Parts: sequence; structure tokens; C-alpha cells
Amino acid sequence: MNITALSVITSAYKRCNRLSPGETLSADDAASAFDVLAEFVDELSSDAAMCFLSPLTSAAQFGHITLGAGAWAAIAPGSEIVSATADNVPLDPITMQQFNELYQPTSTGAPTVWAQDGLSTVYLWPVPTGQTIKLMTRDTVTQFADQTTSYSVPDGWKAALSAGLAVRIAPNIMGKVPAELERRARSALDAVRRYEPAIVDVHTFNESRQTYPSRLF
Repeated sequence: MNITALSVITSAYKRCNRLSPGETLSADDAASAFDVLAEFVDELSSDAAMCFLSPLTSAAQFGHITLGAGAWAAIAPGSEIVSATADNVPLDPITMQQFNELYQPTSTGAPTVWAQDGLSTVYLWPVPTGQTIKLMTRDTVTQFADQTTSYSVPDGWKAALSAGLAVRIAPNIMGKVPAELERRARSALDAVRRYEPAIVDVHTFNESRQTYPSRLF
């Protein structure tokens, strides 16, 4: 689902019974809570499943891609690539082992597959000769840019953020932290922190359960 900092702050104020349905949060209250939320998100940012953006970056490409340089400077080396297209045609991901075993790795043309070396290089095959390559990446958020930018979060994280924020702002707006509010915050955070990825080793996994993928070409 998508959230904004303001939606989380508004939810937190409602949890503290300081905002009625249809009532608009004041700019001062929103700004004050935004500072508290920034610290809270920074505390949670080490959890990669917490909050992320999925930007699209595209450019006419000759040769392989170097992240963090040239037309791809906006993508930090090591960023997770979710999907790739060449002239809007989806490319299939392969492992570095599979790329290494290509019979003619220098063949040129419209790419059909891509492989990331784990840091800054994205190898394309066939090697592009000016096709428009578009990468969708996932960037973990360490802070909200502002109150209105939309971010993607897995299910449960909006509730966890608003509940945790409510506990942090309660002393200032309620004079105390009610036990029920604290209990709900702990429950919401525990629920999302139990997340376990279905695939731990994403570099060597394939559908046939082989430790190493077979050669493609």
C-alpha cells in the first residue's frame, strides 16, 4: 500500500483521540509530529521490508550499465533492481553464473536478459546498441522527504508506524502514554517484524531447486 508522512501523523493523532473524523490537523502539530516521525523511521530503516520507493529510470544505452554514473547516476550502486525493459519489452533476470556461461557474451542487439554483479554493473545480453533501457529499482527509505511524498510499504506497516508514532507523541499531547496505546503499538510492530522472506538466498535460487542454475545459451 502507499502512505505519506501526513497520513501516518493523522492516524497517530486519531489513536491519541486528539483528532475527530473530518477534522484537519494543524500545520504546527503536523510539523512537530513530522520531526518525531523522522527519528522513528531512522530507527527502523535498517529493516529492508519497512518502507521503500520504486522509481523508474530510463536512458538510451550503449553497452552495459554502470549504476551511479552518467545517465544512471540517480541509482546508487548496490540498489535492488526489481525489473528491466528494453524499448518497453520486459527482460528476464539471470544470475552472474549464467551470464558468465553465455557462449557469445559480446553479441549485440536488443537485450533479452540482464544480470547484476551485486554492486554497480548491470550486464545486458545481447549488448544494447542504443535501445531505451528502463530499470525499476527499490530504495529503502531512511527518512520521509516531506509530508506529502507517497511511499510504498508492505501490509501492516502503516499501522505499525502510526501506532509507534502515537506512543512517541502521547506524552506531549496527552501528558502520559496510556497502557492500551503502548500495548497496541507493541503488537503492531511485533506483527511486521516477524516477516521472513520466502527466499533467503536470492542469488542461487531457481524454480528447480538446483543450487546453481543451468546454462541458458
